[in-house]
Amino acid sequence: ARIPPSKEMVSSLLSHRNRKQMMENNNETSSEQYHRSCRLLRRAEQMVGADWDGVTVLEDDRQRAVVMPDYINNAALRGDIKSVLKW
Repeated sequence: ARIPPSKEMVSSLLSHRNRKQMMENNNETSSEQYHRSCRLLRRAEQMVGADWDGVTVLEDDRQRAVVMPDYINNAALRGDIKSVLKW
């Protein structure tokens, strides 16, 4: 199983798809901008992956990770399970 794409990757993919579709609707398919949009869309699709379900994304809640105190790390290395469980 692949890791799902980030929200930024999905946003980029959807943006490139919308831009390409808008240019097609305006019949601008022979312009260099259209071809550039197609290349960027292909690159975004490769990054996200062909097997992406279209829904699942990595959450980015920007919360700091819990830092394990040194004494817990040391207790775990010593096999002091009681100290680890108390934490």
